Amino acid sequence: MDNLIKLSSVTQAMKARDILRKHGINSKVHRIPAVKGQGACSYGLLINKNLIKAVEILRDNNIKIAGRADIL
Repeated sequence: MDNLIKLSSVTQAMKARDILRKHGINSKVHRIPAVKGQGACSYGLLINKNLIKAVEILRDNNIKIAGRADIL
């Protein structure tokens, strides 16, 4: 199961991906389509391992997380 960390922009997603890579956590930038009535599309990171550690690392590096979800 993958986990999705939602971020505010593609720039933030790429920055977060690079930070996690330096800490040995692989992730992939993923475009999240807009949902009717809930605003524009956004971007996030797909992570399949170490979600809690990834969130801690991003917060320690001042990356604001807009949300999280489990992807089956």
